[in-house]
Amino acid sequence: MHQGFYYLAIPYQGTEEQQEARTELSFTAATECLRQGIHLFAPLIYVNKIADRLGLNLEQRRDIVMPYLLDFLKVSKGLLLVTADGWKTSWGVKQELLCCVEHSIPVFKIAPEQLYEELTPLLEVPLNQQALKDLLG
Repeated sequence: MHQGFYYLAIPYQGTEEQQEARTELSFTAATECLRQGIHLFAPLIYVNKIADRLGLNLEQRRDIVMPYLLDFLKVSKGLLLVTADGWKTSWGVKQELLCCVEHSIPVFKIAPEQLYEELTPLLEVPLNQQALKDLLG
């Protein structure tokens, strides 16, 4: 078993159908990681119910929830970026990537279909800082 946890980055905002699909993808990632002994913090699974209960709108989520999530990212082993549709334009994913650049947090880029593979080899080689900056444009 691996010590520590990875932070899962998947876009969320979009249509109701996209949000449901992205939440399901988060469950898939969390399930596959745990099955393989990899601990993972999945914000979409964890924080959306809390934000809904608090009645937060999108701006409030960004102001209140994002700093909260970035605290988890800062103490993680690295960010697991699942390149689901919408990741390139996601405000939240961009904030998470910027945090990784600022704090030298390793980033591992994984396509959704790779979640069903052996994940340990994919977590051995993070993106280098230039590749990470290239992701941000």
